Amino acid sequence: MKAVIFDLDGTLVDSLENIAFCMNSSLKAYGFKEHKVNDYKMFIGQGSFMLATNALPEDTKEEMITKVFNRFIEIYDANIYENTLPYDGIYELLKKLKNTNLKLGILSNKPHKFTQQFGIKFFKHCGFDEIHGQKENIPPKPHEMGALNIAKSFNLKPEEIFYVGDSSVDMQTASNAKMKSIGVLWGFRPKDELVENGANFLAKDCEELWEIIDSQRF
Repeated sequence: MKAVIFDLDGTLVDSLENIAFCMNSSLKAYGFKEHKVNDYKMFIGQGSFMLATNALPEDTKEEMITKVFNRFIEIYDANIYENTLPYDGIYELLKKLKNTNLKLGILSNKPHKFTQQFGIKFFKHCGFDEIHGQKENIPPKPHEMGALNIAKSFNLKPEEIFYVGDSSVDMQTASNAKMKSIGVLWGFRPKDELVENGANFLAKDCEELWEIIDSQRF
């Protein structure tokens, strides 16, 4: 393999508590029920608009979903780094990867603006070549377009790239893009979900993730 693309939330950074706080604040502003932090593990992964959709009652009209979504974006923008840190071992892993000839990228369903801010705040010196979040003109994951755009920028074939993530959306993205998938077990979703969605490899921690990547380098 010649490159690694990482998901962001639940893979590189633990942002669950902050996302939950910001969405609960938005829900509260419009009189809706708030959710427990762990409930958000199942709400996250398909972009911020779907996060708002998942957090609201099923019969909520799109106009109200949009209002809650927009309020969430405002609150998140003001609190973007609160209670958010890279997972244990991430910096050590990225240091090892930086010392290889592998290309490195981030592809998230978090809005592009926020994804880039995270890249600057947490990973400025970690060797990432491409950092992309959700953009209006590109379908969100699990659509393959974002991943294939990164492959093109790397001048590599999809089968030469690992996609690393913590959810079914990430495993499906890898499959749709014809990339090899690595599911991480420290993220927001359970092991069974990763296996059922075709994870080629599983990593219980960053050391094991490094071993998988290192063994497949060429």
